[in-house]
Amino acid sequence: MKINEVQADARGKIYLRTEDGIDSYVTVKAALAEVDGLMMGPRNAFKEMSSGQGHHTITYRGGRRVVLKEIDAVTPHETDREGRRIVVAKGKRYIVTTVTPARPRTPGAVSWIPRAYVEYWSERNGETFGPTRNTHGDTKPGTVGRAIWDAVNP
Repeated sequence: MKINEVQADARGKIYLRTEDGIDSYVTVKAALAEVDGLMMGPRNAFKEMSSGQGHHTITYRGGRRVVLKEIDAVTPHETDREGRRIVVAKGKRYIVTTVTPARPRTPGAVSWIPRAYVEYWSERNGETFGPTRNTHGDTKPGTVGRAIWDAVNP
């Protein structure tokens, strides 16, 4: 199945199932049913199995190798009335513009944009609130600006 065809669980998670190099997406229920079926079933069904923290590796007797990895499901972006994306960063909601691409400096140019950036505002009741701020890829990790940049540029 494609990633947008799989129903996410309450935590917004699905599993990436890789069997002999071929990727597919499965629900958490289906992935855990496969793991539980092997754990509770006959021991001769698989050769080797390891599990931990949303990651399961199974090697079947016939030589098939299956890796199940828990990932975030793709969700549609929430937008405000003007169509701008709303991003949650560090527990707070922000309205974000689209990425403004960098423009190199050219001879005779009066202005240029040295690096790509996005502008963002705090969001209150669907409206912008507070000063306009901007962020880019060189922003210090761990800051709100970097969290917003990482959310906009996965």
